[in-house]
Amino acid sequence: MKKDYRQSAEKLVQALGGKSNITRVFHCMTRLRFYVKDRSMINEDNIKKLSEISGVNWHQDQFQVIAGNEVNEMYAELVKMGVPNDDTDSSQKPAEKKSIGSAIIDSITGCMTPMIPALTAAGMIKVILTLLTTFKLVSDSSSTYQVISFIGDATFYFMPFLIAANAAKVFNVNQSLALIIAGVFLHPNFTAMIESGDPITFFSIPVTPTTYSYSVIPIILMVWIMSYIVKLVDRITPRIVKLILHPTLVILISAPIAIIAIGPLGGLIGNELAIAINFLSTKLGFIIVGILAAAFPFIVMTGMHHALTPIGLNAVANGGDTLIYVSQVCSNVAQGGAALAVAVRSKNRNMKQLASASGVSALMGITEPALYGVTLKLKRPVVAAAIAAGIGGIVGGLLQVTLYIAQNCILAIPAFIGDKGMMNFLYGLIMIIISFAGAFILTLIFGFTDEPEESNDTDVEKMTDTEEVSKSKPLVEKIQIFAPVTGTVKDITEVPDKTFADKVLGDGVAVIPDEGKIYAPADGTVVNIMDTKHGIMFQTAQGVELLIHIGLDTVNLKGKNFTSHTENGAQVKAGDLLVEFDLDAIRAEGYDPVTPIVVTNGDDYIRSVNMVKSDEKVKHGDCLLTIV
Repeated sequence: MKKDYRQSAEKLVQALGGKSNITRVFHCMTRLRFYVKDRSMINEDNIKKLSEISGVNWHQDQFQVIAGNEVNEMYAELVKMGVPNDDTDSSQKPAEKKSIGSAIIDSITGCMTPMIPALTAAGMIKVILTLLTTFKLVSDSSSTYQVISFIGDATFYFMPFLIAANAAKVFNVNQSLALIIAGVFLHPNFTAMIESGDPITFFSIPVTPTTYSYSVIPIILMVWIMSYIVKLVDRITPRIVKLILHPTLVILISAPIAIIAIGPLGGLIGNELAIAINFLSTKLGFIIVGILAAAFPFIVMTGMHHALTPIGLNAVANGGDTLIYVSQVCSNVAQGGAALAVAVRSKNRNMKQLASASGVSALMGITEPALYGVTLKLKRPVVAAAIAAGIGGIVGGLLQVTLYIAQNCILAIPAFIGDKGMMNFLYGLIMIIISFAGAFILTLIFGFTDEPEESNDTDVEKMTDTEEVSKSKPLVEKIQIFAPVTGTVKDITEVPDKTFADKVLGDGVAVIPDEGKIYAPADGTVVNIMDTKHGIMFQTAQGVELLIHIGLDTVNLKGKNFTSHTENGAQVKAGDLLVEFDLDAIRAEGYDPVTPIVVTNGDDYIRSVNMVKSDEKVKHGDCLLTIV
């Protein structure tokens, strides 16, 4: 069962001035991106009140609504409502004012953002390989080394394929056709012809021998060109043979253009960017790296940091990055230092917990919790972090620190080991220490206005006498969720339903029931019980939102074999019976009774959901989840 986002989507459209005020919406990993006719019609306060929305931001003419993990569901509802979007026929899209620079950034962001998990994994594998060889655990001549190396290299070598798949969505090109062009660039025969050094011609037209593995810009340019080729071919092909002739002509036209013109042009642009970056880093590196490092938190706020990824990747592919990833390391480490300084200085126990957790997260390359929850919120710490990152960047620029692996956090330390030897490693370590220590010390010096200690105990315990809540009463640190059903525990990723297994709705756990009874997992409120009785939205007294979904696809039973003992809005105690269901009958109908228990607002808490071990038996009332 998926949460119904229709009502929230309707409220969002209303707060944006109505559907008639929206000219286009599309989305990235966490943000809905709108273009509107009249900015004055937008009610930002009402948008921020929506439970699915964590913030808003203007970037030039683009209004960004940050929806986090729920961005796909919100976007789907907007599409259903008929809001103009990337899937709308271009002839029906209202004209929108958009600068060339904004269009380029949006396109690059759309192509690069979905690649973040693959790039993260590849970078970490290369870091592991570097550590293994540095500490003599694996020989660089062994087959083990070779296997780990090509596993780590696969993402970068076949990058044109990954980008082609994403660019096809951005430029509205058939994905399989875009992937074929990436295959043309990387075909072993074409690669062998280039490596041979012999002249290559196509109908007497010379083909520039360019290597496209690790490349970024050529495939983006080519898929963009393909979007126009597709439209041209669509106009000239007769309907009766369009099914066969259209894709054939698109490939026959696109492939030669790719290898003769666009590919070499993209390669030239990439090489020139690398030369320009090396020149700037050599001549003015201490200024460029410092400025970019200091500005990075604010670039992240606009979502533009993904647009810099191709430049950094191109630099890594050409021998090492001295600007993009280097400045990101300084910025992220500085955010971590500032957040941890807040954790030391703050008297607010809740802020201490948040600052500690988000500080560690920033050191690992994820700065949004520290940025939005701590440093930017308290104002002066974000200034301290920016100054420290700038100083660290200047030092890194002066010392010409080079990163040989695409990495942007403290784990980048081994990535400083490369062609420049151990001195580069030492310089990189100095740069990181300066960024972290500088942010930590400056935050302590600048200070900040500490948030007053607010007791949240009334959310945890319904106290009749609020004056009894004292400042000395400790905040609740752990929230226990009890098993709502007796059975065998399973990891949520083992649920044979992609929505639950991929944690689209949130993290949690699943139980294979031994009996057909669902009990309240804590003191709280039954927010909503479905008409079919198979799904319950529950909110604990502490504010944890839970989805209890009895079986998979059991919505099709339309309430058959289910009996409700509660109602919407009911206040219940832990252990109260909520629903009974005929377990044997459900199985006989062919439905899997596995019951996911999902925390749908897990982002509101400092740490992830913890669970008892998979395959363990639990009885209803046993502790199932612990949320910090």
